[in-house]
Amino acid sequence: MQKKFPQIEVLALSLHCRYTTFMNSKPYFWRNRTLFGRLLIYFLIVLIVPLGLFSAYYALIRGRNQERYLTEQTMNLVITDAAKVSSVLESYRHKAYQLSTDPLIVRIMEEDKLDANSHESRDLYQLLFSVMRGDTYLASANIVSNAGRVRVSTHTFPEVYDLRYHGNDWDMNSIISQNANISPTASIVSIRGHRMAENGRQVVASILRRIYDSEGTNLGYLVIDIFAEALSSLVNTERLLSDVLLIDNRDFYATSLVHTDHYGTFDKFPALSQLKGDYSRRTMQTGSSIVSLLPIQGTNLHLAGSVSAAPFQESLDRLLYAFTLTMAVGTLLAMGLSFLFSRSIAQPIRDLAYRMGEVERGNLQTKEVKSRIWEFAQLEHSFNIMVKQIVSLLELTREEQEKLSEAERKALESQMNPHFLFNTLNTIKALARLHGEEDIYTITVKLGKLLRSTIDNHESECTLEQSMALIDSYLTIQRLRFGSKLKVQTYLDPSCASIKTPKLIIQPLVENAIIHGLEPKTGEWTLSVRIVKLSSRVFITIEDNGVGFAKGTLPDDLDELANSTHVGVYNVYRRLFLTYGKQMTFSLTSKVGEGTTVNISFPDDSKERK
Repeated sequence: MQKKFPQIEVLALSLHCRYTTFMNSKPYFWRNRTLFGRLLIYFLIVLIVPLGLFSAYYALIRGRNQERYLTEQTMNLVITDAAKVSSVLESYRHKAYQLSTDPLIVRIMEEDKLDANSHESRDLYQLLFSVMRGDTYLASANIVSNAGRVRVSTHTFPEVYDLRYHGNDWDMNSIISQNANISPTASIVSIRGHRMAENGRQVVASILRRIYDSEGTNLGYLVIDIFAEALSSLVNTERLLSDVLLIDNRDFYATSLVHTDHYGTFDKFPALSQLKGDYSRRTMQTGSSIVSLLPIQGTNLHLAGSVSAAPFQESLDRLLYAFTLTMAVGTLLAMGLSFLFSRSIAQPIRDLAYRMGEVERGNLQTKEVKSRIWEFAQLEHSFNIMVKQIVSLLELTREEQEKLSEAERKALESQMNPHFLFNTLNTIKALARLHGEEDIYTITVKLGKLLRSTIDNHESECTLEQSMALIDSYLTIQRLRFGSKLKVQTYLDPSCASIKTPKLIIQPLVENAIIHGLEPKTGEWTLSVRIVKLSSRVFITIEDNGVGFAKGTLPDDLDELANSTHVGVYNVYRRLFLTYGKQMTFSLTSKVGEGTTVNISFPDDSKERK
């Protein structure tokens, strides 16, 4: 059996070697850094570098990203608002068509008179309020005949639509006058007539439709005035646009749906001068604002939304200032934390380094120190375990040497005058052959092999093939003793034949199985010995169908058998443990009346031994 002092040397030197190897693997400039310097670098990397990169990112590409974001955002908002405005205008155009073609209204316009107390008057108002149901606070419907004799409205009739006094084409506030010669049949949508209605609400758009009789004669007009609330409540709901303009490119007129008191020709809206006659869908930048333009389907109107980039720029500037200030404060904070942490960490490191030095000098009884820092406590715990392992290994090696010395002493004692025993056996063997006693002859031969294996102690190990041969000799004697009552099965995996193990690790267990398990039992006896190899491990199984023993007869910890009557089992277990350490497993399972099974496993490569 090989001595294990080299393993002790490896463990004893590992503390110094690991640390030295780790430090030598670092660049020279890093090895010379103090703990404070390293912590400061770590803090700066974690805290300052991300902020610096973030600040640089915004400083370098913020303009381009900001413009792209605002452009996309503005166009998306304008598309949404234009769809809402188009839906409102289309709804009122449909109502204008429905009223202008209603037979009751056409008949009244043909008669060109209306008695306020007549049934026709009552039916007319019912019709108007029925069609405009739910919208009377958002729009008004107005009807006027060519001569101005018939004037009806869901609200107070607007004076500007009284054709008796406002029929001139130069009256710019009247949609009727402005469009006298335009689109005889279709609905006309105009924002030119922006005014304050008689009910105090602002009119931002009007829809005009002529009323014809069955022969196509123009009898009068129907005008739906749309109040500001009908459109302004729908647009810019997210409050991201600085302004939303409704534009009439035919009259070069615009009105704000956000600031409804702001309206007029293009000269009052400097941003619109950038259009230069191009009213296609597009987004442009005018000064510090982003303007998106989109046509409103089915009309000559356009919707323009603008976003001021100034607040975003100011926000980014404030953010960069905050980043810079945070970096400055972070640097000071990193220096302070590095100083405090280095002081709290240095002392446990110095204590641990001192203990390592003591162990390196051979003092394994160093005083344990417990750090209040969890990570250092773990490191010190691992160091303490390593020291205890070294001490345990030294004690184990010392015990192994004592066992070897004791074995050598017993071997010398057992070899005293061995020739006398063999000569006696040879005499018995010769007499047995002479008198034809084959059983005695066989027993003598097998016993001679057993004695030779026991007495020959020049080698402490033998192959599993030799162990099985020894068992075969022993079982041959037992079969002659017990006859057909004993049934034996043995198997040796050919791949295990040359594997070496300590001597006499199987035969004592087989002997125990016969003496303590099978002999007290009546009936047929069965004994099985199997040796196989699986996944680089050797498995030995010894199984009998004897009387077994109750649970608790043997302790769970087999080391407790040292001072018991089960010396044979303990010696086998201990010699295997001394050879293979924790790589070996040894278990006994038994059930009263059914038998006992011994399972042993260990690695087949000596390099895997502890």
